[in-house]
Amino acid sequence: MDHGVSGNLIVTDGKTEVTRFKEIIEDDNINKIAVNVSGGTDSPLVVYFMAKSISISKSYHKEIYPHFMLDRSKTISQTPSWVPKQMDIIRGLFPDVTIHDIMTQEFCNEGWDRKTFRKKKQGLWEKMMKNMIESIKPDIILAGGMTNLPTSLLKLYGHATDLQGNIINAGKQRSIDEIPQSKKDTNPWHKVNKKFVAHQYRKEGLMENLYPITESCLIESVEDLISQGLAPDAYPCKICHQCIEKYIAFGMYDKCVSK
Repeated sequence: MDHGVSGNLIVTDGKTEVTRFKEIIEDDNINKIAVNVSGGTDSPLVVYFMAKSISISKSYHKEIYPHFMLDRSKTISQTPSWVPKQMDIIRGLFPDVTIHDIMTQEFCNEGWDRKTFRKKKQGLWEKMMKNMIESIKPDIILAGGMTNLPTSLLKLYGHATDLQGNIINAGKQRSIDEIPQSKKDTNPWHKVNKKFVAHQYRKEGLMENLYPITESCLIESVEDLISQGLAPDAYPCKICHQCIEKYIAFGMYDKCVSK
């Protein structure tokens, strides 16, 4: 199978071009490439295209270092076992590329309420990022951040809104011009949304091997499901921001659930 490998190192859906992988390949100062992986659809695709670009260009001196910050508070998550499998799939597609063992750092809610934990989490992430940088000493750190789907589309699919009709629980949305250059450099998907990612999964033949072991739902526990008025086994929840975006883009939720 060709796996969609071509020679120009530019990722596109025919409308928007992502050139960051090409730029990294052409930068002689970048050899150790750390990638923050989460278990969702976006970050493993960064690893995939980075590996693909290294393979196409035969830039084998450039190596990939996956970094996983594991939230043990998500007791029903399958990412602890799925993230290593994601990396194994990509290694199998590009066996000539060095993808190092995952550096995993764990953190957990130590009894804080939800609001406090959100604040604490930022500090925990910063500490883990510092540990990773000291350990790996990467030349660049990549991640899978991207823009939200259009608000009108999210509302059409029942996304939660506030009293003014604004989308909630979707993170702060910035225009392309408002995104700092440092964020653009580290997030190859900064100017595209989930539909672009879904297009790449289909184009690259990743729907049957990689997609089924991605997880996006934001629900953390059975108790969380019940508090949302859902059944204890209603996972994925189908109502959080990540579930709705995934369904719009892929036509499926986590675990390939389609209804």
